[in-house]
Amino acid sequence: MQNKPIIYQPGVVPQEIYSGVPSFMGLPVAKTAEDVKNFDFAVMGVPWEGGCTYGGFSSCVVAPKTFRGVSTRYTGYLPDYDIDTFDYMTACDYGDTVVQNGNYDLTFANMREKFGEIIDAGAIPITFGGDHSISYPMISEMAKRHKKRVGVIHFDAHLDTMPSFGDDLYSRCSPFNRLPRSYISESEDREIIRRKEEKQKNTELLSFRLWKSRRTDTKLLLKKH
Repeated sequence: MQNKPIIYQPGVVPQEIYSGVPSFMGLPVAKTAEDVKNFDFAVMGVPWEGGCTYGGFSSCVVAPKTFRGVSTRYTGYLPDYDIDTFDYMTACDYGDTVVQNGNYDLTFANMREKFGEIIDAGAIPITFGGDHSISYPMISEMAKRHKKRVGVIHFDAHLDTMPSFGDDLYSRCSPFNRLPRSYISESEDREIIRRKEEKQKNTELLSFRLWKSRRTDTKLLLKKH
């Protein structure tokens, strides 16, 4: 038997652990990139958690499996509009991308490959993560295929623009910091950092001057009274 289940061996990446039946909403399962060409949309799971920034395991690694599990209770029918979305479009489940805990290089490379296969097949990808760090490889992969700017509508309580989280450049805190940097040279990157530092210094100096000015005004006010 080829591709037999193997675990607990160094260098071996387990397959089909978080994917398989049930598929998302019971959609047809696409096994190859060629299969994806027959559909308008393709669901892809990314069961990945990089460095957890507030403690231990956060469980986002099992999110794609959970989404698929709860989705089986639903269909494409929208009662408010009395239409079934699947009367107008087709969709499939393309499974999960291969991940390896702690290995950004392997995981991001596989993420890019699978996400790129969906785009190249002419389908629209719908992705379930996974932590915020998956934004960087997927958005940059899409940007490679478009000569003009790619817009991002980002709903979140924070911007994920930290340069790093400790030594981790690709943490969930940093995807939108990494994105513009992936399209600029090292010298331009240094210039951006220099300007940010100058702006920060100017802001701190202005804050100090305002504080000093208010303090002086308060002293004069007290003297008058």
